[in-house]
Amino acid sequence: MLLLLLLLALALVGIFHIRSVEVVGNSHYTAEEIEDRILCDGYSENSLYLYLKYRYFHTEQIPFVDKIEVSLLSAGKVRIRVYEKSLIGYVSYLGTNLYFDKDGIVVESTSEVREDVPEISGLHFTSQALYQKLEVEDDQVFSIILNVTQLLQKHELYPDQIEFKKNLELQLHFANVRVALGKGELLEEKIGRVKQFLPELEGESGTLHMENYTEDTSLISFKRDV
Repeated sequence: MLLLLLLLALALVGIFHIRSVEVVGNSHYTAEEIEDRILCDGYSENSLYLYLKYRYFHTEQIPFVDKIEVSLLSAGKVRIRVYEKSLIGYVSYLGTNLYFDKDGIVVESTSEVREDVPEISGLHFTSQALYQKLEVEDDQVFSIILNVTQLLQKHELYPDQIEFKKNLELQLHFANVRVALGKGELLEEKIGRVKQFLPELEGESGTLHMENYTEDTSLISFKRDV
């Protein structure tokens, strides 16, 4: 009986030995880097063990990665699906750029500037640490940033900076043109109008005032810098 169980175990080890790995959903990490992090111990070469590990048990946190899913394509082939965290902005602190996700968690600290992620200025935070949440005065700021960045992406607008002024009023920076959006009301409509106005303001320097824009009154003015 013991010999039979041993033979069965050896057969399972051989049958479920990983011979092929497919990685999907990754952009920040290469497929090889994902494999190195996931197949990190001797047991992970077994496809059944790897599947059960990521199906039922807690796994290590990987920077930039929100979740990992492992599926069995066959006994010897697995698919690793990567769900990466979306970076919504960064703050500059003592010469370092702190990139954070939608929950305000600092995902990366680097001197590099990513062109597809806007700088967020005007935030006052009391503490910051890698893989920890930025401690700010009002946590709703992160939902505001997420909403604004999604609307900007929808309208294919890429500001150099998103600035928070007093009372969480928003101001966008496009080169020498600043767009004062005011509070968070009617952001969809306001940002849609920004898309229309920006081409006309190319080469200008000043502030486009949209703080008083409402559904009833489309009050917009541009004040040039003196």
